[in-house]
Amino acid sequence: MLKAPKFWYKKKDTYLSNTLYPLSLLFRFGTKIRNVLSHKKIFKIPVICIGNIVVGGAGKTPVAIKLGTLLKKNGYKPHFVTKGYGGIETNNTLIKEWHSAQSVGDESLLLSEIAPTWIGKDRNKSFMLARENGADCIIMDDGFQNPTLQKDFSIIVINGEQGFGNKRVIPSGPLRESISRGISRANLIIVIGEITEDVKRKIPSTVPLIHANFKISKNNMIYKKQKVTAFAGIAYPDKFYNSLNEQGAILEKKISYPDHHIFDENDMLNLAEMANITKSILVTTKKDFVRIPKSYRSLVTTLNGEIEFEDEQLFIEILSNLLENKINEYSL
Repeated sequence: MLKAPKFWYKKKDTYLSNTLYPLSLLFRFGTKIRNVLSHKKIFKIPVICIGNIVVGGAGKTPVAIKLGTLLKKNGYKPHFVTKGYGGIETNNTLIKEWHSAQSVGDESLLLSEIAPTWIGKDRNKSFMLARENGADCIIMDDGFQNPTLQKDFSIIVINGEQGFGNKRVIPSGPLRESISRGISRANLIIVIGEITEDVKRKIPSTVPLIHANFKISKNNMIYKKQKVTAFAGIAYPDKFYNSLNEQGAILEKKISYPDHHIFDENDMLNLAEMANITKSILVTTKKDFVRIPKSYRSLVTTLNGEIEFEDEQLFIEILSNLLENKINEYSL
């Protein structure tokens, strides 16, 4: 997996962005053709889609984890459905304890800690399997731009710090589609972190918006004044590094790998050597931790936390009303 190009997040146009712009137009044209020709299947089970407009790094999976936790707490039986991005398994599979990030992807492993999780290329088949195995609702991590997938309620997640980059569609920028088109199909928008005026202007008042923050666990105060070698293979690693800074850590090294990078023995030996030279500790994200060989995990600590909604009750109320209406509708 490749790292996101830096020019995607520069506010001003760059030579590379302008050069690639014609390809962005072709990408948008291809997307329109796909939408016209695609056929959506409907399953008699509510599907909540959690997506974003930019490529990676917005915080979809932490929001999905929080949503799954809240729905279980309120008496529902959610199952997660995801493609298993980054894994080699393409068949429709229920995640088990013995699966690895290499086989099913890192995100699916984290989701499976909360509720039953299905991966596979054919997500429509995963919907069917989830329903047959006791789910009363489905949380789909990603898939917002796929017109063949059922979506009863679509949530767009926006990283306030990251925003929309240069506001251009890939490969000229980080957008999967135009901002206006994406937001027009959203039932709810969740903004993680401080929302900038630039982002706020793009969100119409007709679309409900809930603010959220990624709250770091209290036990992470151990990083205060601690020398740290931080490493991450995620789409937007700066947010991780900034979080460590906010905890008072002294960042001796920041090592970024491609998104979903599978760490091998050489990676871990090199990281251990860097930490030894700088007399620091190795710290990564929970998402990266599951991609580290088990024999090296004792060398690494993680920066843990979870999504917190500023108005959690409103969020639950919106989704409970939706689920009750849809469950009743599909039971007829």
